[in-house]
Amino acid sequence: MLKNLFLLLIIITSFSCKNQNNKNYYEIKGHINGTTDNKLILNKIRNGELIKTDSSYMKNGDFKFKHVKINSPEMFYIVSGNEDYTVQFFADPHDITINADIKTGNLELKGSRTHAEFVSFSDNNNVYETKRIKIEEQRNLAIKNNDTALLNSSDSAYANILSEEINFMKKYALENNESFVSLYITTYQLSDYLTFEETDSIFSNFKDTLKQSVYYKELKDIINAKRKTQTGMQSPDFSLPDTSGTPVSLASLQDKYVLLCFTDLHNKICTEENRKLQKIYNENKIKDFEILSVLIENDKQRMINSVKNNNINWIAVSDLKSVNSDILKLYAVRKLPYYFLLDKNGIILKKGNKADSFIKIPDKLPETP
Repeated sequence: MLKNLFLLLIIITSFSCKNQNNKNYYEIKGHINGTTDNKLILNKIRNGELIKTDSSYMKNGDFKFKHVKINSPEMFYIVSGNEDYTVQFFADPHDITINADIKTGNLELKGSRTHAEFVSFSDNNNVYETKRIKIEEQRNLAIKNNDTALLNSSDSAYANILSEEINFMKKYALENNESFVSLYITTYQLSDYLTFEETDSIFSNFKDTLKQSVYYKELKDIINAKRKTQTGMQSPDFSLPDTSGTPVSLASLQDKYVLLCFTDLHNKICTEENRKLQKIYNENKIKDFEILSVLIENDKQRMINSVKNNNINWIAVSDLKSVNSDILKLYAVRKLPYYFLLDKNGIILKKGNKADSFIKIPDKLPETP
């Protein structure tokens, strides 16, 4: 009798511990219509990168991910095995049921109030995205026809719409300071456009209930990096290999003005901006001036080809870690291209994402704060 009671206690204890260990593990299941690819990958996003957390195979469109860890509301991405479609959704710490149609783009989700909030926010924000897409079409037409007037007006209109969108997101984040959606969009969208002061103001306004989110720590890291790369600050030093494998440090370029450029030369906007860098470089050759391009690459030969194909005759380096580059994090750069103009002592004079604003390099060393 005592032996049986002892065994029963072990079973109960084991079952209790198992339930306790699975406290933050949930099931994500559902149906996806309109695809023949049966393999699915479940991803989370960390520091701008998709991280695989689970995989599953569909049967007649039905799928199930078991024991998915969700500590607090966060964004998930279900990506097909051949990567031809993605289902994006915000998951609360609950079991989730999804019904998606790839052809129509419809998505129904049960078990997440945060996702409902995210959909509502996105519907309102899509007004600006739709306008930007139309302007981008005009811009492409202007480039094709070499229509400078249309290109300038398109760029101006695009900047105005983007400014309206940023103000909308700022207002949303400030007014909804207990919202995980607000935290997410500030981390992954707003912070790319805001100054240190603006980002820190929104961050400081968030309630303590958001501290449990992984996005809270990510945003805090972004703010710390922004604090160190403000105008008037000493630029953080680093050393990366060039196309020949020779390490080049930023500090080695002191006594020159340096335009530090972060770019991905496989991106259309970056290649357009790179052509502007050619003009900047040629017009400032007679001055103590250098361009240092940090290329977002993951393969050395592809890096070499990029430098050659884009006629880069200034210094180009890369850590070959693509978007996981430590230097991107060091300078809080998340939107490419991005530029920092440094004086002869390595002090940050100016920064921004448009090469045009760096055409004129000072003739003499200005006073720095």
